[in-house]
Amino acid sequence: MTAGLELAYLGFEVSDLPGWEALLTSVIGMTGNGDNADGSRGYRMDECEQRLFLRPGSQDDVAAVGLAALNRGEFDAALGRLKAAGVAVHKGDDSACRARHVTELVSFRDPSGNPLELCLGQRVAATAFASAVMPGGFVTGDMGMGHIVLVTQDLEPTLRFYTDVIGMAVSDRGAEEWAGLTIEAVFLHCNRRHHSIALGAGIPPVKRTAHFEMHVPDIDAVGLAWDRARAAGVEITHLPGRHTDDVFSFYGRTPSGFEWEIGTGGYDVGPNWRQRHLTRFTAWGHQPPAS
Repeated sequence: MTAGLELAYLGFEVSDLPGWEALLTSVIGMTGNGDNADGSRGYRMDECEQRLFLRPGSQDDVAAVGLAALNRGEFDAALGRLKAAGVAVHKGDDSACRARHVTELVSFRDPSGNPLELCLGQRVAATAFASAVMPGGFVTGDMGMGHIVLVTQDLEPTLRFYTDVIGMAVSDRGAEEWAGLTIEAVFLHCNRRHHSIALGAGIPPVKRTAHFEMHVPDIDAVGLAWDRARAAGVEITHLPGRHTDDVFSFYGRTPSGFEWEIGTGGYDVGPNWRQRHLTRFTAWGHQPPAS
């Protein structure tokens, strides 16, 4: 039984705030929700007040991976596992909770040093989500905001942390040769989304973030995002293709150097799912553009 969690939000520390603002709102289709008291800037993609935030700074990498417990029992159970494992946990004060738009919050790090937050009570906005760029909205709900792939040089202890302490389960794992590198990946779920977090090994440790993904309702929404990205001059890093989890998507580069992905479709992980060993992560497509 996996823990009752979802990927609630992502935060990034970025040096090019205007570039990110343009990407998120004009290309991807999120909407701005103003500045928070801690200096971060929030963005919406559904009924939640905040699904992503940007913090000005020089790191140009992930600043927070927010995991929301579905109820008080799940929150207390996860917190208990963290403390039992000897993880240093820091309770967020009222100011931190307001900045994350949640009622309760603790922060900690995984064995690879990635910044994680466990929260309870994501706040719902007073107005419905409305984006002229993405009128059909995003696929979130009980599956959370999408997924993030984190780079690790210590795969096995980091994997054990996510399964034994956080309470996630492995959907698939495997390895693939890519551009002269052997990339190993483990895909982790905490609800019916195939993966909310994936761990990537064999990737040069330039950034903690390999990419993050947002899910849309259909292939037309992916295609329209593709057109917007090309029209805006966004660097496309992987052409459209279909992954082995049945997601159709493409990738672009953020102003911070790591990648973003928009996808649709994909397998639900239900009670009858059986973990697979993958020898490739893409069924077809996803090649880098010709130089």
